[in-house]
Amino acid sequence: MQIERIDTFSGHRGPIYSLASGEQAHEFYSAGSDGWVVQWNLQKPDLGKVVAQISGSVYAMKYDEMGVLWVGQNFEGIHGIQLSNQERIFSIGLGANSIFDILFNQNQVWVAHQDGLITVVDADSKQIIKHIKSSDKSVRTLRLLPQNRIAAAYSDGYIRIFNSKFELENAWKAHDGSVFGLQYWEKDGVLISVGKDARIKKWDITKIVVPFEAASEVIAHMYAIHDLSFHPQLPLFASASMDKTIKIWDAENLTLLKVIDAARYGGHKNSVNKLIWTPFEDQLVSASDDKNISVWKIH
Repeated sequence: MQIERIDTFSGHRGPIYSLASGEQAHEFYSAGSDGWVVQWNLQKPDLGKVVAQISGSVYAMKYDEMGVLWVGQNFEGIHGIQLSNQERIFSIGLGANSIFDILFNQNQVWVAHQDGLITVVDADSKQIIKHIKSSDKSVRTLRLLPQNRIAAAYSDGYIRIFNSKFELENAWKAHDGSVFGLQYWEKDGVLISVGKDARIKKWDITKIVVPFEAASEVIAHMYAIHDLSFHPQLPLFASASMDKTIKIWDAENLTLLKVIDAARYGGHKNSVNKLIWTPFEDQLVSASDDKNISVWKIH
């Protein structure tokens, strides 16, 4: 496996906490503590464009099929940015909460907050359908599962699964400390989680029993793991950590294949917070506390 750093995008004035894919494979968006929402083009890496300026930090964004970027503004709610003209076309007040993730599920939008709250919004009317609260700790990540179920990762170390009727279907203690990242791997029907305890764990959610035990796990980094992202086609995924590294893994058996760091590859100098493994030439995008976005080609 060969690692090549394609480019580094700079311009943000603070740590970058959020990445979102765009309409085209070569497009993505970034946001962080400076409140800037920036559009990037992997075909023209020097042409970043600020499409919105939000007061306060942005931890969550999601692009919809109508050309609207849903942006979570901490303590204000959700704003819809029409990217064709950069106008703010709607705002949804959700109380004085931090917003950590946004998930589209058919005509619903699920929003993960601090204080253990999930808000479900109707995508068309922008009206709140449901508030779900199963913990007092923050909901960090949401992932869609088969049968319209939703997996939610919490700062109390639990993963909770909700069905289409908003009912709590399963819950188990998955990590010591916060669960920051989740991905569902459809090929094997497994859920892969990462957390503050620096471990990667694989869960066979087709065989949930009590007590629920990980199918496999590995101590993966020195410090907390913030995110993971799958290769578009191959059974590989990348993990991003507070230890400043990105690691590439074989998803089949959780075997470490490569470590991307500053010393060997000119990697990030601070915590790596978010990843997108794009379909555009399989390029991996990483965002960091060092205010930079790096683009990697994994050969």
